[in-house]
Amino acid sequence: RDKRRVYTPQGYIEYNYLVLAPGIRYNYSAWFGDDKEMARLTRTNYPPAYIPGSEHLALKRKIQEFAEGDFIITVPPGLYRCPPAPYERAAMIAYVFKKNNVKGRVIILDPKDDIAPKGPGFRAAYEQLFLGIVEYVPKASIKEVDPVKKIIKTTAGDFKFTDANLSPPHQAGELVWMADLIAKDKDGKPTGWADQDPLTFQAKADPNVFLVGDVISGVPYPKSGHMANSQGKIVAKIIASRIAGKDIKPTLPDNTCYSMVNGDPQEAIVINVNYEYNEQEKKINPRPRVINDRSQDLGKATYEWARSMYRDMFA
Repeated sequence: RDKRRVYTPQGYIEYNYLVLAPGIRYNYSAWFGDDKEMARLTRTNYPPAYIPGSEHLALKRKIQEFAEGDFIITVPPGLYRCPPAPYERAAMIAYVFKKNNVKGRVIILDPKDDIAPKGPGFRAAYEQLFLGIVEYVPKASIKEVDPVKKIIKTTAGDFKFTDANLSPPHQAGELVWMADLIAKDKDGKPTGWADQDPLTFQAKADPNVFLVGDVISGVPYPKSGHMANSQGKIVAKIIASRIAGKDIKPTLPDNTCYSMVNGDPQEAIVINVNYEYNEQEKKINPRPRVINDRSQDLGKATYEWARSMYRDMFA
């Protein structure tokens, strides 16, 4: 950062401003310490599928080929990418099991006290559509994972599994660590997430670097695709204004998150969140609006939202 250079295999690129949005990385050391072989076995055989690519194809194949038994989903502790994802996955996997007459259960191991966000909507789907197929286990913090014996030990008991979607804790993506922009706690230990200004997204250690998307901390923003898109636009305006020598009052992002809970008919639930900044308290307050009543209209809106995001980013 001192030289304002980004090094690549083709040489270095100099910058005036740098925006880092590398997403997440998995923290398997929280489960296995320095045992890289156990981490490799777990990621290879039971991929989290939070990072795009082959992991998603592997998870899809697992679901399609599952014959019977218990399929476990672990909810990461603390901050993680796409908070509703484990619960949405459980619903959609249960739909496939029900459709294919699979003699199996989907067991959600959650360190939290209850499903969040959109808890009532997910619970209604589990109880009304997939009763006996989805089992939700709260207060199930992971104590030990054995990918060979297929056993997970938690604070809510021990669970054997036939197959699984195992996600360890998440952290900010590798580039933030390389740039030495990870926040530290009161004891000086890394929090795992970026340290940035809550309004401008500038790194507190370097005003020429901006941090966007899943990597950030210290703000009530979920780590979602919609949120990252919204933050990116805010940062673009701030940089353009600085280049033009103009002052700009940063705006706040917004968030929308649809979750599918049924496959036939295709039904979804949704949360929309706007944010307000309390100048006196120097605090950002969320103003959520949740629709927990699943509907086909929201199912259609899910696809419409996705198409609008893709057009906005790539068209």
